[in-house]
Amino acid sequence: MFGERLRHFQAILIPLIVLAGAAILAEYVVRLDIERQAEIQRNQVLAEASTLRAQLEGEINSTLYLANGLGGYVSAYGIQDEASVNVVLATVFQYDHHLRNIALAPDNVIRYVYPIKGNEKAIGLVYEQVPQQWAAVKRAIETHSTVVAGPVELVQGGHGLISRTPVYRPDGQYWGIISLIMKTDSLFSTLDQDARQKGLAMALRGKDGEGAHGDLIHGDMGLFRLDSVQQVIRVPGGTWVLAVRPQQGWAAGSGRTLMLRLSGWGLALLIASLTYFIIRERDHIRHLATHDPLTNLPNRRLLSDRLDQAIAKAQRDGQGFSILCLDLNQFKPINDTHGHHVGDQVLCTVATRLQKCLRSIDTVARIGGDEFLLVLPEVESNADVLDVANRVSEAIKEPIRIGELLLHTSASIGICHYPVDGQTQDDLMRITDEAMYSAKRESRGAVYRVGEQVSA
Repeated sequence: MFGERLRHFQAILIPLIVLAGAAILAEYVVRLDIERQAEIQRNQVLAEASTLRAQLEGEINSTLYLANGLGGYVSAYGIQDEASVNVVLATVFQYDHHLRNIALAPDNVIRYVYPIKGNEKAIGLVYEQVPQQWAAVKRAIETHSTVVAGPVELVQGGHGLISRTPVYRPDGQYWGIISLIMKTDSLFSTLDQDARQKGLAMALRGKDGEGAHGDLIHGDMGLFRLDSVQQVIRVPGGTWVLAVRPQQGWAAGSGRTLMLRLSGWGLALLIASLTYFIIRERDHIRHLATHDPLTNLPNRRLLSDRLDQAIAKAQRDGQGFSILCLDLNQFKPINDTHGHHVGDQVLCTVATRLQKCLRSIDTVARIGGDEFLLVLPEVESNADVLDVANRVSEAIKEPIRIGELLLHTSASIGICHYPVDGQTQDDLMRITDEAMYSAKRESRGAVYRVGEQVSA
């Protein structure tokens, strides 16, 4: 009984373990696919961020090249008169659509602005007197290089990025500053539009070239606190930081992920189901090999195994056991008169009654046509085994109703004890069989032990 319960438990447990293992494997594959898709997406965003960075750097550098060219002209030729200056500034201005205006500041005082309209307030501005602008101008002078500052609030109104390029005369003497003011809306709008078309959000920080520690230049500062792809943009005098992230956030999964997960779980269930059916089929084949197909009782093969176990336990514990062999009386006439189907029902009824008479640790097996054998562990005395034999005999004598038939039968029973009557399986079977045939021959319905009748 324990073995059957264990096999039933295994038939459920093993498929569950297989299901869990297959499901874990499926989820692992799904996780790998998600990570792979995330890596692909991140690489795509990184590539787009690199494109945006290159685009922005190109726009800024193209503007700064104008400053360098203008600075070279001023250094070489100086300023002849206001009319010639305006012609030069107008020529430079038309080459860059991001320029808001150009300012020349000899000795750090703005004297010329183009276009003048709308920028009149800038004329006469002394950089040393405007602290928020003087710091960048001073840095440009000290480093002898262009410095980009801003976005800053402009004196003439609005906001812009200002590049300040120091100019030196051919003799090395400081001449002044050329300032190019770039329109931030114009500079960043194209980038914003390109990013949105690709489903990306972007932001810039690093005001006044202070990089990752600088204030926001454009976009949403919250983008830097999220998991975004970031690129360093080098500008004259410092760096900016570009943050780019998908507008809808990083995709944690997709329709492909769902299909992969469903496929994985479906495969896991299929494997677990196949495992269950294989185990059940194996157990069914084993059951057929060890049980009587009619009564479902153990057959001779399983009985042999149970006897070996009983002998081993008895030897280990120093405690004997008993065997009963019984044969039905009046069975052949029933079978011949009413047919095999009735005889089969009689055998099944007897088998059920025998099982009800025994304990869970006992074994009842069908070893022949109408012959049964009972193994009673830990039952040693004649009195105990006789009590079992009498219960069995009375149960079998009860009338058996099959349809309209009321049939009667009885049993001739032979008993023996281990190790008193025999110490091997063959000896026990032979001695019990002889005792049973003695009971059948001498007094049908009696109980015999070897050479003696112990019950009528």
